[in-house]
Amino acid sequence: MDIKQLIYLCNLERERHFGRAAEASFVSQPTLSMRLKNLEKELGVSLINRGNNFGGFTAEGERVLRGRARLYRFIRGLKLEVESLKHGFNGTLRIGAVPQCSISLAQMLKAVSERFPQLDYRVAVLSADQLLEALTAHTVDIGIGFFEWRR
Repeated sequence: MDIKQLIYLCNLERERHFGRAAEASFVSQPTLSMRLKNLEKELGVSLINRGNNFGGFTAEGERVLRGRARLYRFIRGLKLEVESLKHGFNGTLRIGAVPQCSISLAQMLKAVSERFPQLDYRVAVLSADQLLEALTAHTVDIGIGFFEWRR
């Protein structure tokens, strides 16, 4: 199993269509299908319900998708950590926050800016539902809000 196969699987989950998932992965549709079939062969299970069109994921496919989210966060965090060690803290941090956090967030960002002047950040004020969607879609790096934890 390699990271590209997981990216292809994630794109298929998001797009729910082989052609659009291939486009999002910057590969041809036959390449995407072949790589996903190779993943299934390697794991010895079917991950995708196939027919004439995408038919959803099998129970095993759903399990792999749950695990890939943790793996993706780990890999992304590792890349950021290595970059920060290499160049110091730099780049843009995408922050999403609910409106109730605005004052605390401003104080926190002032302290962060003083300690890491080369770090840029963008703040989006979002509803709690929008914030969860942004975190899931990886359009924000950090979410600050008040949530009931659901498993």
